[in-house]
Amino acid sequence: MLLNNRRLVWPVVLVLILALNFSVSIFAAGTDLAGYTEERIKEIEEAIKPVLKGKPVTDLPEEDRQLLFLAELIFAESFELFLRHGEYLADEKRDYTQAIPRLKRAYELKPEELTILEKLAECHQALKEEASELSCWETLRELLEDEKDSDSKKRELRKRVMVQLERMARENSMMMRAGRRFIIYTPVDNSYAYVTNELTDDRLEEVYLQVTGDMACIPAFRTSILALDPVKFKEVSPVSWAGGFATGGKSMTVPAESFPRSEPETRLSARKLLLHEFTHNIIFIMGSGRCPTWLNEGLAVFAEKKDDGFTEFKPYAPAPSDIMTTDELDQEFAEIKTLCPAPMERVYKAYHLAGLYARFLVQNSTMAAPRQIINCLKSGMNIDEALKTAVDLDKNQFEKDFKEWAAELANN
Repeated sequence: MLLNNRRLVWPVVLVLILALNFSVSIFAAGTDLAGYTEERIKEIEEAIKPVLKGKPVTDLPEEDRQLLFLAELIFAESFELFLRHGEYLADEKRDYTQAIPRLKRAYELKPEELTILEKLAECHQALKEEASELSCWETLRELLEDEKDSDSKKRELRKRVMVQLERMARENSMMMRAGRRFIIYTPVDNSYAYVTNELTDDRLEEVYLQVTGDMACIPAFRTSILALDPVKFKEVSPVSWAGGFATGGKSMTVPAESFPRSEPETRLSARKLLLHEFTHNIIFIMGSGRCPTWLNEGLAVFAEKKDDGFTEFKPYAPAPSDIMTTDELDQEFAEIKTLCPAPMERVYKAYHLAGLYARFLVQNSTMAAPRQIINCLKSGMNIDEALKTAVDLDKNQFEKDFKEWAAELANN
């Protein structure tokens, strides 16, 4: 199941949050600056010039340091001013609440300076803002995933990030393992601690290669797999019937009870579940969250079923009256996610029908067709334009051909 909140990548989220928060503070203080003469503004500039040139705030006389707040209104584009002031407030004054918006502004001005995210994470940690702290560390992990990076400073930063993620996992009674393709979090609880041994790199490689091969997309960073005990999973699951869910391209969350103990030489017991959710992760990366639900869920169902052949669709060959258009199917997914409890027959029918649409698309074109459609959607096309470009059918004709194909499938 896809948790489709259409989130932007975290660095952009941080920038947007900052732009809103900081612009409000500037607006509120703007009237204070209005009464200053040009001469006074020059005096302020002269007093804080070392900071504008990248020197630490502690180089300024104590009486001049308060001028930095006014200077932020004058030099709103000065990276050094916001960085040095933020560092000073965090490191010297321990005023993390004041430091955070200044560090965010510095990151907005110069997002390649990744150590700012490290400092932001430390500020959120000091304020016990766990979610914000974790988002900073996870953003850093994604941005530093390039194994070919020869920058020694970035390699050291990467090590520090992994140490912090391990610490946060322990604090939440989780174990973390940095695998070849995935970052894996499993419960410390003895009842499910064995799941770490189930999620070996060799078993996960099969999942990774199938999805990235079919979708022709290699993610630039490892996706997190969070295996939660049943209680915690129910607390975070978006719907009561979800067997797992994906969040953007960053992570998937699955119940630890989906992984029964098995022998090392066997295939991963929850392989189909991971294939389904990882397909959502890759589609999000490919399409920047623009893929409609019917296609997104359909391709995920197709991925989990396809290696067993197509016979699994036989039990549900829909009657003509049961076939929904793609718009109707999107609406059906939206509705069943709000129902508690959701009628399982509706859930199964929606997923099976989406899988049939994906099978039809691939069978009557090629596996390249879904990729082409998603690429078109990412470029800004609507689904009608994307279908026309990829398979030379408008949506109405595509749905008409699908109904004829489904009727033939039912007759056979």
